[in-house]
This record gives sequence, structure tokens and C-alpha cells, in this order.
Amino acid sequence: MSNVLSCFFPTTVVLVDDDPTFLNFLKMCLADAPFICKTFLDAQEALEFINESSRDNGLDYANLMRSGEEGTSEWKSVLLNISGLHSEIYSSSRFSKISTVISDYQMPSMNGVEFCSKILGKGIQKILLTGLAEDSVGIDAFNAGYISYFSKKNLSFNVVDSVKKSANKYFRTYTDYILQHASLGELSHLNDPVFSDFFYRIYAQDNFVEYYMLDTFGSYLLMKADGQKRLLSVLTEIEMSRLLEVAIESGEADNDVIQKMQSREFMLVYHNRNGSLPPVSEWSKFLRPAGIIDGNQTYYYSISDGNNNDKPDLDEDEIITFDTFKKNL
Repeated sequence: MSNVLSCFFPTTVVLVDDDPTFLNFLKMCLADAPFICKTFLDAQEALEFINESSRDNGLDYANLMRSGEEGTSEWKSVLLNISGLHSEIYSSSRFSKISTVISDYQMPSMNGVEFCSKILGKGIQKILLTGLAEDSVGIDAFNAGYISYFSKKNLSFNVVDSVKKSANKYFRTYTDYILQHASLGELSHLNDPVFSDFFYRIYAQDNFVEYYMLDTFGSYLLMKADGQKRLLSVLTEIEMSRLLEVAIESGEADNDVIQKMQSREFMLVYHNRNGSLPPVSEWSKFLRPAGIIDGNQTYYYSISDGNNNDKPDLDEDEIITFDTFKKNL
């Protein structure tokens, strides 16, 4: 399994082929997958749609970067505002972002390489389907940077797997951008295979379709197509020690809270979009049994059902779900 991404949600896949039978085959393969499909028989029409729709195709990761000064105005640091990442859930336009284009090579108005070379949308992954004698075309197009992948055009082409991989690559670009601005030790879970296996096991078994990182330790908001949510709270050993120190030094935590935190069998579970903590005197309400993940470092985790004190700090009425978006298409 690939490393965990900073976020993921259903995107739009554009399918282009002048053969209606094969185009329908591609679409049917994706019928049960969490993607929006747009199909085109005409390459020029598809190109106009893609370039018009993808003017704002990138994720607004710039909002995650905050500048700060230390010493002189010439010295600047970049601070990660990860807590703002989940704000994508309030925009239905996220599902309209194009992550993948699958195009036939042999088309009447323009061939697939010409078509892919004219796509302007940021981050779009382009898959070219070639015939038996066109391997060199695919290789040349890949080396020129016009396409991301190429494959033989036949009924054995694994459409779902190819689209999932390309969608992951679309989001990987932005995750790597965040990592460039992370301090040493921050976001280590993103490159930890043990954490990755744990995370995707949870993601797959409950049929989630989107997720968003909430902090630098590895906490995530996971959401199903109908809007059901889970809060995966994660704390590293360093953060567990820091919180215990806060509890002790405050003088406001009772002995039971301190003992539970010292045992590492309980952890503080609390989500506030501003990153603030509840008063120490109320921490007993937010302690939950903690599981352990032993990866490149030790992680403590809790998975909540979003009820009572475990409920994420969200504007529930503003959330646009994937099911709602599809109904309104």
C-alpha cells in the first residue's frame, strides 16, 4: 500500500474515445467506484471541457502556509496550518476537480498524444490507450511528459486500479508539497509503512471515500459517501509526554487523569479546528482508551464515532457529501 496522503476525496475522471462501445465499457467499470465520470466521443469537445473545468483544478494548499518572522524582516519561517486542510469538505467543487483523463490514441479529429499535450489543468494524470503496434508512441509520449501512463486498449485493461493509482498520484503532488515545508520530525506518519497499513485497513473496511489530515501527528477525519464520519485521533509518544506535563504542571488535573495518562492506556481525544485544548480541569471527559501502533515511532490512537465529546468541531450543516453531489448532477 502507498504511503498515507494528506487528504483524498472522490474526483472527476474524463473518458475519451470515438468508439461508443469501448467508452461504455470504461464507464461501466467505474460504475461502483467513488468517482464522477464524464464521457466524450469527440476529442475536441473533451479538451474544451477539461481546460474550462480545470482552471481551478489544484488544491488550495497555499492556505496551509502561514509566514512568520523572527529577528529581522529578512528572516521568514513557514508554518503549517494543517488544521485548515479539512475545510475542503464545505465545497462541492472538490468532486469536480479532474484527477484523471483516459484517452484512446486513434481518434479522428486528433490523436491521443496531441489531445493529452493540449490539456492545461494542474495535476491531471493522463492515461493513453494504445493499439498493438503503438508501444513506441506511448513510450515517446511518456518521455516527452505528455502522458502519465499508457496501456494496451483491450478488455483486460484494469480501469478501476489505473484510476485509483492516478488519483493517488494527483493528491501525492500536494502531500509532497506539504512535506517540503514540514519541520524535522513533523508528519513522519506520511512516510511510515506501518502507519500506512494500519490507516488503509481502517479506510477500506468501513468503506470511507474521503479523508483529511487534522494535525501533524497523524489524526484524520474520515467520511463516507453519505456523510457518516469517524475521527481518528493520533498522538506520538512525544506529544503524550507533553500533555502529561501540562496536566501535572497545571495543578488542575485530578490523580485519576494523571494516572491514566501515565499508563499510556488512555489518551486525550479532542478536536478543535483552531488547535486549542479544553481546560485541564475537564480532561477527564476527553480521555479514551488508546491503541498502539509501533512503526518508525510509537503512535497512540483512538477511533471515535463522532458522538458526544468525541465529535469533531465542524459546521455540519455546511458539509457537502458525495452522495448529495451525485444526486444533484
